[in-house]
Amino acid sequence: MRREPEDWPLAVVFDLDGTLIDSAADIAHALNRALGMRNLPPFSVGQVKGMVGGGVPKLVERALLAHGVSDIELLPLAADFVQFYRQNLTVRTTLYEGAVELLERLKGEGRRLGLCTNKQHSLTVETLNQLGIAKYFAAVAGERAGSPRKPDPAPLLGVLAELGAPPQSAVMVGDSAADVGCARAAGVASVVVDFGYSQIAAAALHSDAVISSLKDLPQSFAALKAGKQVSEWKA
Repeated sequence: MRREPEDWPLAVVFDLDGTLIDSAADIAHALNRALGMRNLPPFSVGQVKGMVGGGVPKLVERALLAHGVSDIELLPLAADFVQFYRQNLTVRTTLYEGAVELLERLKGEGRRLGLCTNKQHSLTVETLNQLGIAKYFAAVAGERAGSPRKPDPAPLLGVLAELGAPPQSAVMVGDSAADVGCARAAGVASVVVDFGYSQIAAAALHSDAVISSLKDLPQSFAALKAGKQVSEWKA
């Protein structure tokens, strides 16, 4: 019999890159290899952090825009990036401090855990496996061709349906405007970490709560519950 949590929220859905893991160094390595094939100079890890979000097409589009290049096809560049990235998914990637402890605690409390990311689905699943955290998530939604990406609410709502959790019983934890927009459109409460990849300050993303450490997430639940009725989160 599945244990249920004693209090709200029933379900917690996480973003991945910039929220649970710092993957920018591996992403930068793959991107720079793909750019180097086209005689374009590399970006620093810090620069690449500002390009992450929205999936691979957006990443390579931003990279070319930053170089002021318009005569290179996006799809072949994206394909090369994915090939190189798949070869070295977690060489430099690390879990943020407190991530495993948080997942253990939430699962132990009976909360249903999901993951909703714009990272390609196959890369997402392999990343979770390589980092040893796949076991914590009962539902995972990564980007698939032809399917909507965050901030569209569809992938988040799909995760919640798989978890058997209504939107008002859930929290979305992320680091970007796409995460907050997705949550709001789905009628889900949102929490933003301030150490992720967003180029917009966390406080300016207008989430329901902001945290500076993953260990602070459980405290934010109590504050959110006390601050407003969970039924008030609407699209």
